[in-house]
Amino acid sequence: MFYTSYASSTGDRGPVERFHIDVQNEIYALAGRAPAQQGRLKHAEPIAGPDPAVLSCRSMLVLYSSDYLNDPQCAREWSVFSERLDRRTRQTGERPDCLVGVIWRAGGLVLPRLVARTGHVIDEEYEGPGVLGLLQAPDRRGRYRGLVRRVSERLLKAARTPLPAMTEADSRQVAPRFGPSRTEPQPYADAPATGPPDSTRQVVLVLLTGTRERMAGLRTSVEAYGDSARDWCPFRPHSDEPALSLAARAARACGAERLLVRAPDLDEADVLAGVEDGAIVQVLVDPWLSRDAAFSVLWSRLARSRIRIAAVIALLPRLDAESRHSAGRLRESLSLTPARLLGASHHEVGTPEALTLAVAAVMADSRTGPDEAEAPRVPAGAVAVESSSERRIRRQRERVGWLKRGAGPWPPLLGTTPGEPLGGR
Repeated sequence: MFYTSYASSTGDRGPVERFHIDVQNEIYALAGRAPAQQGRLKHAEPIAGPDPAVLSCRSMLVLYSSDYLNDPQCAREWSVFSERLDRRTRQTGERPDCLVGVIWRAGGLVLPRLVARTGHVIDEEYEGPGVLGLLQAPDRRGRYRGLVRRVSERLLKAARTPLPAMTEADSRQVAPRFGPSRTEPQPYADAPATGPPDSTRQVVLVLLTGTRERMAGLRTSVEAYGDSARDWCPFRPHSDEPALSLAARAARACGAERLLVRAPDLDEADVLAGVEDGAIVQVLVDPWLSRDAAFSVLWSRLARSRIRIAAVIALLPRLDAESRHSAGRLRESLSLTPARLLGASHHEVGTPEALTLAVAAVMADSRTGPDEAEAPRVPAGAVAVESSSERRIRRQRERVGWLKRGAGPWPPLLGTTPGEPLGGR
């Protein structure tokens, strides 16, 4: 998979899409149509941090212009991918040629030495009109087609070199190597902010999953787990990005600036110790963990906490055959400790895009005004059983609520691949 990075602020989305599609079709013609050959084009709207595709793609196609070199997000994407190349060099001693650049707009462009010597730059149009000029000139179609073929061949060659993937947390540690600012980015907040309080509410992500060693006793396939809960990648092989990275990025895109992550042990007494009153708490739960005898105890402790839980998001991937075949039993096991006992909305997601949407929806609901009535909290000792019809109606109402709030100040977070669901099941 390749990723096309460009400066979205220039208003060139139409020509950029045309060039990206031409390169994509040429790759299909050369190598056949397969998911591994599919490219990803940068979103038109700015988002917080680099696009997730930059963290795992095999190669990156960069459309250089003066705007690109002065765009903070472009600088972050380029720097993160370049750091992945550096990691590969440190591992093998070889420098992979996976960064492919073209001159998109030549006007006012001076490539920094660092950029010019990093990766392959197809620079025959440096003094000419650039790729944009070739694309818009009918008499230069032959030169344009030749350039598309050269770029496609270079990307295919680069795709044969595996690169180490990077987590979103690691990418935040990468300093921009060019651009308007080179200040060190801030890492994840593992504890509450110590500075003066601001108007931004604290967002807390609670990860209820296990390590590879612990999950081996609960299920057969443990490829999605690592040495800690933070390494949980439930959407493999579709995506190698951890659930924490996906949820944190969605929360930040919706305005979260103070993010606290908790990955409790099953015997931890107070999971939400130190969490502020009014914090937006979202629990990401692995349904397989519900088969552990200690899970219900931890769930009851969450229910008794003085901090209100905003949402429980169960991650049940559709591409995981074992989870798909066991979905009915896992849902039944998880329903023994229903989310309604926490006074929280419940979501089930099976794809990275669905998880992103669910987190964004919870963030949107957290911005509601004080006059909106809050769902009554069920006492911890009560037994609340939700019928299938009640659950279906509730989920329909929740989705309608999300769509109504879609006009808010948050950037688009949905994927655009045909057939992708718009939310959890």
